[in-house]
Amino acid sequence: MRLQSNNQVRSQIPLWKCIFVVLVLYVLQGVTLGIADVISLYVASNGATWKQQSALTLIMYPFSLKLLWAPLIDVLYIRQLGRRQTWLLPIQIILGIMFIILSFYLEQLLTQLYITNLTIIFFFIILFIATQDICVDGWALTLFTSSNIVWQSISQMIGQPLGLFLGSSVLLTFESANATNKLIRQPLGFAQQPYGLFTLAQFLRFWGIMFLITTCVVTILFRKHHQDSTNNEQQHNHSQLNLLETYLYIIRLFKRRTFHKLLFLIMTPHFGYAATAAMTHLILLNQNILTRETYGLITMPLILIKITVPLLLSRIDRPLVFYGQTYMPRLILGIFMALFIYFASRLQSYSIIFYSLLIILFGLSDAFTYLQGTARGAFFAYITDKRIGSTYLTFLTSLHNLGGSLSGTLVLHTVSWLPKEHAYYIAVGVCFVIGCIWLCFSWKMMYQLQDLPVEHWHLKLHKQQDEEHGEQQYPMITAVNGRV
Repeated sequence: MRLQSNNQVRSQIPLWKCIFVVLVLYVLQGVTLGIADVISLYVASNGATWKQQSALTLIMYPFSLKLLWAPLIDVLYIRQLGRRQTWLLPIQIILGIMFIILSFYLEQLLTQLYITNLTIIFFFIILFIATQDICVDGWALTLFTSSNIVWQSISQMIGQPLGLFLGSSVLLTFESANATNKLIRQPLGFAQQPYGLFTLAQFLRFWGIMFLITTCVVTILFRKHHQDSTNNEQQHNHSQLNLLETYLYIIRLFKRRTFHKLLFLIMTPHFGYAATAAMTHLILLNQNILTRETYGLITMPLILIKITVPLLLSRIDRPLVFYGQTYMPRLILGIFMALFIYFASRLQSYSIIFYSLLIILFGLSDAFTYLQGTARGAFFAYITDKRIGSTYLTFLTSLHNLGGSLSGTLVLHTVSWLPKEHAYYIAVGVCFVIGCIWLCFSWKMMYQLQDLPVEHWHLKLHKQQDEEHGEQQYPMITAVNGRV
């Protein structure tokens, strides 16, 4: 019986189904990350110390370590469910149940500052959502045909920021009674109430139910395509690496001199703006410059920047060089942010100037973050070996995320030793100096790595097969350019 081709199988699934499901899955992923992101703001409002905040940064580490189990998801699956759905469906159910159960206890954990409990709970939530990310990325690549593959990146660029917006800005704003009264009840003529549009518990419960509903929708919409998709992927991946070969490939990449330089470039740049990224939003709350709901309201318009900036950079000729060119402006922006916070108490009496400057600074910060993210992603996609595409890409992004997580944890832990009044400004200044030194060391390196041919980033797999006797020896992996 002849297997159907990739496009034949995928063409049986209407494009709208693929876009709808993938977009919703990315939105759920963004919501989870958004909720995890604002936990630090809730505990800051309840008096958490910098040391306690540094412990909370551990919850994002699964996104930095997902390479460890990413190859397993490509290899281990139940045939009747399909390669991706084997993992995706139970993960969605587990996350839905966790959200519903957590909704009954989260407010107590936050008000009483049970930092250890919060860290453990959200560590496992992020562990599951990181695994969901691997599944969705891989599944999206198989759902869209070659002519529609652009919908994978579009779904991700729209879905994740939209989810982050819902899980952070919307939550912070409309959980507040004041914001809800001013923005919804008063304009619509409703009586003011001492509570918000929803509570934190109701918000979690709603998204827990959404996870469960999405699982049912995925099962119903794609119930006829699991088997064909699995057979199709087996045929398509026949020439790709198996599990052992994939791990060997990654291990041997670490031995290449060129890859050592890339590791330096993707793991260490965070230290230049670590204090700005990790401390600014907490300082705004700790010094009573902003309330949680005001912070959420100010960040709402920034969703437009998060969606449009990646679209503007759909084509970059030299992404790694462009990344380096945006590094110094982002460092300088951190200094301007620190100056704004220093003079915030004087500027608050001029509310229009105060909020205009704050929105501009936040907008520029998000713009540079997403410009760098888009450029970095373009370079990663350029050098990725398609034989282990999802694993190679996960490998690079995991190392980048690990560098960001380590820098944030280190900064928040270190500032607890500094004078409380000046800790933020000292940290921003030290990070700025470190960033300038990093750029001096990295400038030529970025040009050198950008100009290397794509084959330089791949290892060659030799399979010596005795065609006469049908015997196949163990595969040997060597560097394309002869260097490992």
